[in-house]
Amino acid sequence: MLLESGNFGCSKEIVTIAAMMQIQNIFVVPPNQKKIAAREHRKFAVAEGDHLTMLNVYEAFIKHQKSSQWCQQHFLNYKGLLRALTVREQLRRLMNKFKVPKTSSEGDPDVILRCIVSGFFANAARIHHSGSYRTLRDDRELHIHPNSVLYGEKPPKWVVFNEVVQTTKYYMRDVTAVESSWLVELAPHFYKQAKHGSLASKRSRVL
Repeated sequence: MLLESGNFGCSKEIVTIAAMMQIQNIFVVPPNQKKIAAREHRKFAVAEGDHLTMLNVYEAFIKHQKSSQWCQQHFLNYKGLLRALTVREQLRRLMNKFKVPKTSSEGDPDVILRCIVSGFFANAARIHHSGSYRTLRDDRELHIHPNSVLYGEKPPKWVVFNEVVQTTKYYMRDVTAVESSWLVELAPHFYKQAKHGSLASKRSRVL
């Protein structure tokens, strides 16, 4: 995802998202202030999902001079955001080393989302009529993690995710809504479009 970001014209945004993905919990939810915290967190939420929400949080943190007080007011993980700053700088240096062009999406979310798909195409899932999700690669049942901004919203048809955590069920963490056509376009080696318009993983056909 990082190496491709220069080609998509969004390396500045992707390096921020990659750094934010290293923080376990960006949002702080004190047990006695759940409703207030949820209201504050919604101010950063983006309909497309967690990755653009992370970008929003980071950019707002920078805009407010990396203030710990501001983080407290909005129930954000101040130490985590400071860590994201450090990680972002490390990743930026690495990208310079690999000569990834410095580019910005200039507010266009689609190029960022397409770049995320190019990095996480193998972690794609589609909504199942049961209400859960199924991975395209091995038809595993997954659910959106309760920490996701997409949890409790109208479920998108197609998503990509960073990782799966297991508690009582298998949950997808860091989830973003995508277009199925992007999967075929950006990972033709992995997916193919079936004649009736559905999508299949090439690997699953071999098994």
